[in-house]
Amino acid sequence: MSERTKKILFSIGFVITTIIMGYMVYIILFPSTQEEPEVAEPLLPSGSLPSSGANTTPTGTSETNTGGGQLSTLPALPTLPPTGQEINPNPRNKLISGGTTSAVVPNADGNGARYYNADDGRFYKINSDGSTKAISDKQFFNVKNVSWGNTTDKTILEFPDGRNVFYDFQTQKQVQLPDHWEDFDFAPTDDKIVGKSIGSDPNNRFLFISNADGSEAKAIEPLGENSDLAFPTWSPGSTIVAYADIGDPQPEGGSQVHFVGANRENIKALNVPGQSFLPNWSPMGKQILYSVWGSQSDGKPQIWIVSGEPKSLGASRRNLKLNTWADKCAWSGETDIYCGVPQELPQYAGLSRDEFRTQPDDIYHIDLKSGSAVKINPPEQNIPIANPVVNKDQSKFFYTDINTGKLYSFDLK
Repeated sequence: MSERTKKILFSIGFVITTIIMGYMVYIILFPSTQEEPEVAEPLLPSGSLPSSGANTTPTGTSETNTGGGQLSTLPALPTLPPTGQEINPNPRNKLISGGTTSAVVPNADGNGARYYNADDGRFYKINSDGSTKAISDKQFFNVKNVSWGNTTDKTILEFPDGRNVFYDFQTQKQVQLPDHWEDFDFAPTDDKIVGKSIGSDPNNRFLFISNADGSEAKAIEPLGENSDLAFPTWSPGSTIVAYADIGDPQPEGGSQVHFVGANRENIKALNVPGQSFLPNWSPMGKQILYSVWGSQSDGKPQIWIVSGEPKSLGASRRNLKLNTWADKCAWSGETDIYCGVPQELPQYAGLSRDEFRTQPDDIYHIDLKSGSAVKINPPEQNIPIANPVVNKDQSKFFYTDINTGKLYSFDLK
């Protein structure tokens, strides 16, 4: 065999050996996992349905064996809502607005509620049937705080940059108020307002009263260094326009609250069994629901009820024995109160309320005539409540979810 023939045969053998080794490597590294599917015998002829019988399952239902030899019909599974819609675990809750809502107060006639939607800058009314309607096409964006009129749709809007605007939705009157005014509240008839005038010099800080549009303002009480301890709150049906938690300390950790009259009347101080007094006047001003925290409540906020009329202020005090803040409660008439009550609060939660604002609340109905306080929500309730409002006929309880800003109504009937 010639040398050339040997080289040709060697080359051919090398190629064949390379191909065989490459194939073996492929088989080792990439084994086939595909299996031939098993073909099952059809249970019924193609295209046929089960024959009708005594236990035929109706369309839209399913069956299960109860163990007694018979089949019971169960409801069909519920259809899930489209993506983006929430599944409400509490059927008595109804979503009114999915926007960022605030400043929820009763409508002027007591039926339904009014609120501000920060997402579109508009103000809305909730009708007694739960439907909503914009009060006006007028838009105000980035409103920090809203003060509502009681019997009219007058408002004072406070903005983060310090601007203050009076706006009457009925007459469309708009007035710019002084930037150094703050913390407004309307008189019961909405013709006047009370607020704080805060000058840079403590000697130029006053509690003032003016017409609703800011005209004819007059100082009624100097505030000095105590401006942060004064709270404008015009009581219904009386001349009390503010309170200040600056009185003498009381026994067992109590405090003394002083009230200011519109005409500087001499109004009796109120001794309360705790700190951080927060009032909530009844619709006619005859009573004050208030919260304080102290040693008697393990440092948790607790609500009390007293007479709110100037001549008998503080009389008939009763402990309602619910641990919540007074602004989480809403009056319905003079004898019924509905409150959001935190499901859990640790000791001394009253010292730092902001840490517990997002705690879920139960809903309680307080009947002052019988003295009862009853939880009325189902166990699925898990929403922290703010800005509560009760419909005039006690059919609905409106409130804002603190976590999301969404507005809900809770069916009371």
